[in-house]
Amino acid sequence: MSGPTTAILVADPVAVLLSAAGIRAAMAVREGYQRSAGLSERHRAEHTSRLQQQRDAVQKGQIALQQQLNDAESEFNRLLQLGQRLGATEKIQSDRPAATKNDPAGTLLALQVYNAEIKTILMTQFARQPDWESAEPDFSSAAETTVAQRLLDRISHLGALPQPIQNLAVQLRLNLPPQRLALLESELRRQVQLHLEQSQQQAVQQASALILRHTLNELGYQVEEFSDTLFVDGGVVHFRRHDWGNNMVRLRVNDKTHAVNFNVVRAVQNAGNERSVLDHIAEDRWCAEFPALLKAMEARGLGLDVTRRLEAGELPVQQVDSALLPTFAEPESRRADTALKARNLTEE
Repeated sequence: MSGPTTAILVADPVAVLLSAAGIRAAMAVREGYQRSAGLSERHRAEHTSRLQQQRDAVQKGQIALQQQLNDAESEFNRLLQLGQRLGATEKIQSDRPAATKNDPAGTLLALQVYNAEIKTILMTQFARQPDWESAEPDFSSAAETTVAQRLLDRISHLGALPQPIQNLAVQLRLNLPPQRLALLESELRRQVQLHLEQSQQQAVQQASALILRHTLNELGYQVEEFSDTLFVDGGVVHFRRHDWGNNMVRLRVNDKTHAVNFNVVRAVQNAGNERSVLDHIAEDRWCAEFPALLKAMEARGLGLDVTRRLEAGELPVQQVDSALLPTFAEPESRRADTALKARNLTEE
């Protein structure tokens, strides 16, 4: 198998969202490190002159930091208990970001981000269930509140309400005849359910794009930048190994059918009929590595059900005008090797 290969995206919503939550938590810590490094460089002189003040602040801060860590840990355990009712305990634990050695602030940030993510995931999943009012206290208002308010509470964690729901909420505050009230409540219930489904679907699609990018990077591919709306709007992404020359894999997403198509392409100035040795190398490597991508994606809840595939060499590698394809930078190590070889040649 090389390309073309076609697969249907099959997502486990909760597993995909939890996997993405773990990735986002780790990303938040990395971004925090980068910001901290920049600040320490700019303010090094100030830090030296204010060292004693900082030591005092750190000592006080460590007490507050430990309390925040304890609070975050308690929140995580509460969410873990909720996840148990959805059969998601193992997944929540496995995707939890690992504690950062000698960096309690980084550990706290990662756990806070992760907690916020999984809370939204669990609340949405509970709210979609028929018995949502008894699922978790956070979803239910006091007994004396109206049906409409309880329905609005059900989606309050999702942020701003869609306009149709806002309009219904306004009408339901009026003094309406019982029959009219019942009709509007029924419509509000329908709109709330629709909003929950659409919100979760969009979140899963965006999480799927994040997982795809993260997995390809983890497997060592150079990946073209692409939006988290890839599985919402459809589109094309290219990725490659640095030693594939002008060859790369084109991944095309059909947002209507949820089909994902892979095929090896080669960037050319002028299309011709010749085949390159690198064509065979790229096809063979991609053929051998494709199962690893499937396995890594599946472990994160994102399955690819292959419906069509061709063996390496069955079709010529598609030639594409290089102006229509991304340009990938050479890795630092490769550029250094090239520069060293060039210098050695000039010295001989």
